[in-house]
Amino acid sequence: MTGEAASAFAAACVLLLGLVVGSFLNVCIYRLPLGRSIVRPGSHCPACGAAVRWHHNVPVLSWIALRGRCASCRGPISWRYPLVEAGSAALLLGLWLAYGPTPAFFVSSFFGLCLLVLFFTDYDHQLLPDAVTYPALAIGLAAAPANPFLGDGALHRLWLAAAGAALGAGVLWAIGAVYERLRGVEAMGLGDVKMMAMVGAFGGPIGVLFTLFAASTVGALFGLAMIPLRGKTLGDALPFGCFLAPAAMAALLIGRSAVDGYLRYVGGIAGGP
Repeated sequence: MTGEAASAFAAACVLLLGLVVGSFLNVCIYRLPLGRSIVRPGSHCPACGAAVRWHHNVPVLSWIALRGRCASCRGPISWRYPLVEAGSAALLLGLWLAYGPTPAFFVSSFFGLCLLVLFFTDYDHQLLPDAVTYPALAIGLAAAPANPFLGDGALHRLWLAAAGAALGAGVLWAIGAVYERLRGVEAMGLGDVKMMAMVGAFGGPIGVLFTLFAASTVGALFGLAMIPLRGKTLGDALPFGCFLAPAAMAALLIGRSAVDGYLRYVGGIAGGP
């Protein structure tokens, strides 16, 4: 097998793996907020409860073949299922093409898949399950010495992961506590605090600051846009995790380079001609 053929085969395997993982993520997204096991029972129709046969459980293709309906009761199956499967596959393939079989691929893939689950659970239930954030936080800290997104040196990376987790949780907790004290209403749930601790464990302090800035900016613009479109007010709850998740992924991949570029730009302006 030539080098190009081997690369194409590896990419195809990663793509297939992403589809399979995406099918599992759908189970997590649906069951974790409801407190149900992600192991038992097997896949079944949420409308009629009929078990899904293996040939009706092929990622993306089965949904297309069945025209988005259950094979037993013909009830509608949400477009969410193929979207998550295709999104998971695209995520893994993109990261594989960018990093290949390196620690960067494995770290960013695990982090991205966790964020994918958190995005949709927060969208559906405004809930960020501890079953995702706590294990991901622990893995982020444990894998910190091998995490290339944290810089160079195992001890330095471990320190940045711990500092990032503390900063991520501390900043959001402090903001929420101050807001609740001043306004008498809860600004955000502890799920956001735990999620930001997880983000900090993978992206360090820079990742936390980049994530909060990007998510807050986009979230504010989105909230303002929703006022005339849906008659909402700024006091209405917004699923902040839906903004944190993509911002955190961007922070991991480009956060350090973006901050470094900005500092060089500011330094150039301050230095004058």
